Amino acid sequence: MGKELGLAVLGLVVMASQAMAQVFPVDATSTTTIANIKADVIAWGVVFIGVSLAIFAYKRIKSLVR
Repeated sequence: MGKELGLAVLGLVVMASQAMAQVFPVDATSTTTIANIKADVIAWGVVFIGVSLAIFAYKRIKSLVR
């Protein structure tokens, strides 16, 4: 059971790293790429904060309605 779970997690990590490589392309010769990566990280942070706030608001409103 534990070995299968470990393999599944490893597979997810490998797939996620490939997906992140497409989201954050890195070119060591260009400084604009670093700026683009910073902008992407900030944009993803804003998205995650927005999603977490939406979930919090949903739970809060749901508890008020009950």
